[in-house]
Amino acid sequence: MDFTIKIDDHKESPFQQKVGIHQDGTIPMYRDVDGKLWAIAGMSHVGQISMFCGNTLDDMKKLYDVNTNFCVGHADYAYNNIRYPEGVKARGSIWPFGLYICPKTHRFFSFFHNESAWNGKGTGYDAFGLSKHPQFDSDFRHIGLMHSDDEGKNWTFDRWVVTAEDVCFTEYYNPNNDCVLPQKKGEITVGAGDFSIFAEPDGDYIYLFYNIIHMDTERRVWLRCDCYAARTRKRDDGIMGDFVKYYNGSFCEAGNLGKESVLVPNVWHPRVAWSEKMQKYIMVGSPLSPNVQEILQSTFLAGRVANILEWRTSDDLLNWSEPHRIPYEGKDFGAHYMTLVDDKEGDPYVVNGNDFSFLICNTNKDVERYTAHFE
Repeated sequence: MDFTIKIDDHKESPFQQKVGIHQDGTIPMYRDVDGKLWAIAGMSHVGQISMFCGNTLDDMKKLYDVNTNFCVGHADYAYNNIRYPEGVKARGSIWPFGLYICPKTHRFFSFFHNESAWNGKGTGYDAFGLSKHPQFDSDFRHIGLMHSDDEGKNWTFDRWVVTAEDVCFTEYYNPNNDCVLPQKKGEITVGAGDFSIFAEPDGDYIYLFYNIIHMDTERRVWLRCDCYAARTRKRDDGIMGDFVKYYNGSFCEAGNLGKESVLVPNVWHPRVAWSEKMQKYIMVGSPLSPNVQEILQSTFLAGRVANILEWRTSDDLLNWSEPHRIPYEGKDFGAHYMTLVDDKEGDPYVVNGNDFSFLICNTNKDVERYTAHFE
């Protein structure tokens, strides 16, 4: 490796509990054609979801809390009664993890993570049945899309854009009690989620890098958590196209219920940027804890993911190097969620020079900012 990463200073980020943000994921950011840098942060069942704006990360401030023109929560009312692609009634909260702004119409698009147990208001469920707090995070993930035509003040739900191949329930519990075949007991997957997007600065596509967790319902342990990819062609007419999944060497399978191949093994919540200096793509994320298969169901998700930043490089977004770590104050640097973002007035997905920032946080905590540089 010709380059290493060094951590410089710690700074306060704009995304703090004191302004109502209880962040649980990486920070979605995008710069519009007028040069404004936008971000959306928060989640729907703790604190608020809010819009932020500035010229750079240094002067970014909260503008307002968002409103959704649809309900979240209870399965009888949520998401305009637009069901998951498997036919199950959608329910639960939203966690915005992706932001894109159409260059001609100025329509804002936000991609969000959804889980079937959290904030289901009595209808939430996991792999074993109805649940308010999923057993060893065994509830099911989907990726949804919403849009705003007033710079993020009000959002309209569009549809579900990425769904794992496996259906979102097991033979322990069928939410519809119908004839759809469930996942069998034993090794299961819990859907597509825990993602970020990468909008090619000079290319034709928006990429979505997402996780699928494999777990064993009998032993009640996680088995692995890997990164997968899907993409959609950019448009400039205010419409978001459908996603196509990466499978068996090409982008060829439907975003909803299509097959998918592992892109990068053992990485939690992947996030991608482009480095002009390195002339490479960079992916940051966390590995699973070394003893993840020994952690009991009573342990929260944070115990299964090592709070360590690992970064990889790629020439083509498909083939990735082995991971590297960053030493800082005598230990490995990192947290549960990591965002690599450019500090200057360009594309936040593109690091134009030596300097950039990491925005890092653990679940439901303040987001901390660390400036860093290549050397």
